Amino acid sequence: MSNTQRTEQEERQISLTDVEWRIMRALWDLDAPTLGQVVKEVADVGWTRHAVSSFLKRLEMKGMVAVDANRRPGRYRPLISREQAQQSEAQSVLHKVYGGDLLLMVTNAVSSGQLSDQETQALIDLLQKGG
Repeated sequence: MSNTQRTEQEERQISLTDVEWRIMRALWDLDAPTLGQVVKEVADVGWTRHAVSSFLKRLEMKGMVAVDANRRPGRYRPLISREQAQQSEAQSVLHKVYGGDLLLMVTNAVSSGQLSDQETQALIDLLQKGG
């Protein structure tokens, strides 16, 4: 991927449905999997081979996945990194739910009582480092 393509990919909003997140996690966890390998990886969800194929085609149309059709069977690879998708999703939640107020989002996460002591300490350490 050229620097221009990468810049365009990073700048555009990455929007994944819950189904697409599940498929993308399988692609990130596997090394250039075939359709059959992706189906096996998401078997716990109970999707048919046809459904997984449709999800992959939708992700391909969105520019999130590429298929190497020159190999038999074809191999799938993500065109976005897990980190890119996570950052984009975090920004989306930050703006949609918290109106862009990062402090409010962090305050909500901390005050919910769902952070473990280890997570709380990691957050304190991160804040002390300045990011």
